[in-house]
Order: sequence, then C-alpha cells, then structure tokens
Amino acid sequence: MSRHGPRSLHWWISVALATLGVLTAVALTTQAYRSQALVEHRIWRDVLDSVTNTYLDQRAHNPGLPAPRDGILSTWLVAGEGNPAGMPAYLSSLNPGYYSSEGNAAFDYTNERFHALVTQADGARLIAVIDIGEFEAQQNFDAVVNGAWGIVLMLLIGGLIVWLHLNLVRPVKDIARRLRTIDPGVQGQRLPVTYRQEELRVIAQASNAHLERVENFIARERSLLEQASHEFRTPVAVISGAVDVLKQQGLPEAAGPALRRIGSAVEVLSETMVSLLYLSREKATPNGQEVVALHELLPALLVDHEHLYANKEIDIQLGRIEPTFISTPESMVRIAVGNLIRNAIENTADGRVDVSLQSGVICIADSGSGFDAAEAARRYRESIRNAAPARGQGLGMFLISRICDRFQWRLTINSTMGQGTQTRLDVNTSLIDLGD
Repeated sequence: MSRHGPRSLHWWISVALATLGVLTAVALTTQAYRSQALVEHRIWRDVLDSVTNTYLDQRAHNPGLPAPRDGILSTWLVAGEGNPAGMPAYLSSLNPGYYSSEGNAAFDYTNERFHALVTQADGARLIAVIDIGEFEAQQNFDAVVNGAWGIVLMLLIGGLIVWLHLNLVRPVKDIARRLRTIDPGVQGQRLPVTYRQEELRVIAQASNAHLERVENFIARERSLLEQASHEFRTPVAVISGAVDVLKQQGLPEAAGPALRRIGSAVEVLSETMVSLLYLSREKATPNGQEVVALHELLPALLVDHEHLYANKEIDIQLGRIEPTFISTPESMVRIAVGNLIRNAIENTADGRVDVSLQSGVICIADSGSGFDAAEAARRYRESIRNAAPARGQGLGMFLISRICDRFQWRLTINSTMGQGTQTRLDVNTSLIDLGD
C-alpha cells in the first residue's frame, strides 16, 4: 500500500485513460514510421527489375516494341547522346544501376521523388522509373492526420479526466464535506438531492433516510430519559422527605451517620439525574446559563463530602482560592468537581488532600496510593468515545468526560503508584468577567 494511503477511483481511472492515450500515441507513431518505411522498401526494386526484364524479353522478339509507360511507371530506351521526349534531365547522366531519391543527397536539387533502374541493353540504356511523389505525399498527409488524431485523443482524455473530476469527484467530496458539517444535535439537517447524477442523488437520499432514522432514535432515547427522570424524581423526593422527618424524630445518636449517608446518597442521585437529563438535551445558548461562583462552591463541596473522611486520618487543606465565576449550571460543576473530590478522598487512607483554584484551574492533589496513569487515561478516552459508561466502572468518569466535552473543559490526571494523584480541571472556556 502507498504511504499516502489507498488511491482514489478517480486516480485509477485517470491513470488508465492516460495509459490508453500513451499506448494509442505510440501505436499511431509506430504506424506512421512503418508506413514511411514503405517509401524505401525493396519492393520498388523488385517491380523495376520485373518491368525491365519483361520488356527486354519482349523486345528480343519484337525489336520495334516501344518502352512501356503506364501511370507512375515510365521507361525510356536511351541510345546515343540525345534524350527521349519526356524524360527528365536528371536521368540522362545516370550510369547503369539502381537509384533512389530517398536518402540520397545527390538528388536534393530536384523536388521529384522516384526510384530508377538503369540497365545496359544492346548498346543502349534502358531507364525504368517509378514516380513515388504522390505516394509519399499521401503518406505524409496520413502521418499528419494520425498526429492530429493523437492530439484530439489526448484532448479527449484530458477533457474526460476533467469531466470525471467535476461530475464525480467534486460532488462526492461535497457530500462528504456536508456530512462532516452536520451537527448531530441539530435536527432537520439534510443533504441536497439536486445533484445531476442519479447515483449521487441515490446516495444523498439514502444518507437523508439514515439521518432521519438517527434523529428518530435520539428523540426516542431522550423521551425515555426524560420520562425515567420524571418518574424517579417522585421516589427520590419521598426518600428525601422521609429523611428530613426522621431527623426531627429525636432518634438515637447512632442513627445520625446512617441518616446522613442516606441524605448524601439521595442528593448525589438527584444531581446525577439532573446532569443526565441536562446532557441529553441540546446545547443551551450562553445567555441562558446560570453563573456559578466557583470560589464559593469549592469549600461547600468539601463540607458536603465531610462524611467520607470523618472517620479517616485525612487532612483536608484548602489552598489558594481565587475569585472565579463561570457560566455553567451549578449541578454540572457539582457533579464534575464532586466526583474528583470523592475519588481523592476514597483513594487516600491517611495523609492529606489539597484543593486550590488558580487561573481558572481547579487542582486536587492527594497523597494516597495512586494508580496507573496510563490505564486511567485509556479509560478516560474510552469514556469519551463511548455513548454509555463501561460496565463495572460506574457513572463518575463517564459523567466527568461528558461534562468536559459539553463545556470544552480539559481534565489532566498525573499519578504515581504509592505517591498520590494530582488532578487538574481547566474551566477557562467557561470563565466570565463580572467586573469589580
């Protein structure tokens, strides 16, 4: 295979047509050359020998037989110093032998084209001449015609290659370009079906039918997700209300941690449903999104996750926190940053977790056991490519990857086995300036 990748059909057709043109040109050139070789062929010598011998044999029985003259063949019997009537002057001085104007510089002064045979017979010279001027002119004309046809053929092949490009390659590339620009999140986008070629119209119509099926599938999935989210909200609200009621019943202190865990789980489930529902919708316009004070939300998230490290010897350090405002739904920020904080706490048995916010970058560093960064990067890339979380890996990384993809955030994870993990979430694409 070529290092430039597989060749296109247009390339192969162009090469085939160009090869055909070259072979045809070679054939025409060879034919013209071989036809020109007939001018110097030995057949003319054989004809002159035959005519001369036949005439001499007939003259031996009939001494008064005149020399034959017919068409391009002429003979003269020259006796003495005078020239017979009609004989060209350039033949009068020829000695016995065979002569040709082709390739003989001695006859350049005359425009005649001929083959001549001079034979000594009974004290006279018999001069037999074949005039090939008309024959050679016809061959030259045929050679010019062959050359003209060769040029016409080359022009036709070039025109055909250009026609293929304009009517096949360019429309196909146009279809491919239009398909690349179609946004799956925008409904009603279709390819034009006004192409002149029937084959391209068939491709465009089939592509439009496929796009319609995909849109219908996405609409059904969104409808199902919205209905499921709506149905789940009721039991989640009931559980949340029941937890609030239980907190007011004066239960033993031993029930406190359990209620807090239930409340936290309900809150996480509620946020997860909200985020899934949000991510399933079309991208909202920037003017329709809420503003989140990220520097105020980070400390609140640490408090929300206090139950995860309450019984661990973990030192939670809140580093430099710069005032930062982003235009993003708060639930999306809670899901993304909350999962990162939860992962840092769960992977740290003892030690410390540092959280900071500088220049639009959230940094969460822990001194836990760490993990294989290459494997984590691979799973993160898979979560970006997959439409659903991988079996057994939960929704955490899947939701983070989808949120980052939605808002063009950049997540960087650096980890060393046994030395901890540093996670950086760059949210500069969502920063807004509220002034002083």
